[in-house]
Amino acid sequence: MRKKSIIINERSHKELKKLAQEHQRNIGKFTEEMILYFQKTGTDPRAINGKNASEMIKVIDRRIVSFFKTQESEILYPIQQQLLKNGQRTEFLFNKLIAELNKIFERIKSRG
Repeated sequence: MRKKSIIINERSHKELKKLAQEHQRNIGKFTEEMILYFQKTGTDPRAINGKNASEMIKVIDRRIVSFFKTQESEILYPIQQQLLKNGQRTEFLFNKLIAELNKIFERIKSRG
């Protein structure tokens, strides 16, 4: 494998070295893993703007919860109410049908 060098400022090099040590890797391996992470997640490091990943996850989580609550109130509750009404109407009609059938059967019995 051919190795390449990159030029970064001294402050960034110190931070990279510190991060690599915290994650128990050498700078090269850590840099390769960072590249792979950004490729796989599609994350743009500039989009973070000082927020750590857990803060970003909390923001996304709140958005998802808000989305589901909206769907629940605008779609699921109305569907539930309609199903309940339909079930009550079906039960009413079913009972009415049974009563009518019982009347018919009584008439047949009384004739025969």
